[in-house]
Amino acid sequence: MCRCSLCGPISHNEADFDVSIGSEDRSLRVCRWCEEDLTLFGVKLNRVVKLPRALAHVNVLAAVLGPVYSLLEAKA
Repeated sequence: MCRCSLCGPISHNEADFDVSIGSEDRSLRVCRWCEEDLTLFGVKLNRVVKLPRALAHVNVLAAVLGPVYSLLEAKA
């Protein structure tokens, strides 16, 4: 996953949301705390999309278990 665009360099938080801001639809990837702060400060968010978190873990499991599964399948 990628870090939060606002606080990531300091806190190393992972991005939870992809939000678009302004008339040019600038996209930012922000953590849940920064998304709450933007809402509290009254920033108009055009679009808020929750980023999938489980996909990163699925890719790691597929990379590790894929070769093991094929070896077990070949032995049988």
